[in-house]
Amino acid sequence: MKFSFSLYFQITILFLLLSIISAVGAGTLNYLESRRIIVGQFNESMRSIASTISSSLNDKTDDAADAIMRLSRHDVLHLGNSEEIQKFLQVAVDSSSLFNNIYYFDALGPLRAAAYADGRDSSRYAGENFQNYKDQEKTRMVYYDLTRALENRMPVFSAFFKSATNRLMNSFIVPVVHEEKVVGLLSCGIVLDRTNKLLDMMTRLKPHPHGYIALIDKEAKVLFSVGDLPVNFSPNSEWLEVEDLLISEAGFLQTVLRLEKSGLGICTGIPETAIAGLLNHLRRGTVAFTLGVGIVASLFGILAASILISPLTALVAGLRQLRSGVPGDRIDRTASGEIAEALSVYNEISARLARDPEATNVWAAMWHEGKGVDKKNKSSETNAD
Repeated sequence: MKFSFSLYFQITILFLLLSIISAVGAGTLNYLESRRIIVGQFNESMRSIASTISSSLNDKTDDAADAIMRLSRHDVLHLGNSEEIQKFLQVAVDSSSLFNNIYYFDALGPLRAAAYADGRDSSRYAGENFQNYKDQEKTRMVYYDLTRALENRMPVFSAFFKSATNRLMNSFIVPVVHEEKVVGLLSCGIVLDRTNKLLDMMTRLKPHPHGYIALIDKEAKVLFSVGDLPVNFSPNSEWLEVEDLLISEAGFLQTVLRLEKSGLGICTGIPETAIAGLLNHLRRGTVAFTLGVGIVASLFGILAASILISPLTALVAGLRQLRSGVPGDRIDRTASGEIAEALSVYNEISARLARDPEATNVWAAMWHEGKGVDKKNKSSETNAD
């Protein structure tokens, strides 16, 4: 019984260990892969939101840029009549919802004409000169952009800003070229959100009930935002150096997408606790699944061990009978390989002894004689030592 139990115990433990290791390994791989997919989907969702808003803003910017480029080639700007230029710009502003204002500067700096969508009297801007913008902190960047457009003879997207009426604006500067010479500069204020549709879209696209979407300018200042911004939300300019950058900061998982033409950043974020809660739920489910699979696999392991050991147990019981001189019963157990061969040999010997009682006595005598020889050999070895 000792050896039979020992073998059964060892095989059972082996099956249990294999079952547990397999279940734990499968559960761990399932958890890690599910975690990777969940985090990846959150990241992709936030990038998609930023990309959608970016596309909307870029489309408006491109439409306005195309329109102002066409205006810059009109002959009226080349004639130098300020009154005609004023009328022309006013018609352009009134006929398009893209522009809040359009300025026309002489190449040397003086303002020649200005038109606003609200129809305000532009005469109060008479005498302005963009050369003076350099000495004013609020307009210094505009001066550099105007100068850059003049020197490079190339259009320039200037700063994003929020107007006094809470509209998101973008400046675009176009050189006016006549006979291979820059004769002036058109500077327009592009209205990107005239009716708060942008904020409505940002609210609808918010990635999580406690998440946020924020628009930040080149200096990383927040222009517009919806949702729950982190308490210490302080994006820095480095966020805008790498497009589509994923950042973990201030307890939020955040992504920033930079607009190609302007450098405006669209930042989206969700609390890391939201993902942690989902992952904890996944972890609990995985543990329960692993335990269930482990228990079922262990039961099958015990059953498999019992099926495997049962023929050996019957064989040992039959051999004990043969040892005592009593032919054992035939063993009819399902087995394969060497175990089946051992059972076949046992059944053959047992049947032969049962047919010849004298052979049974001889078998028992040989068995006990062999056992005595073994004991004698062991005793001799002990004395020799």
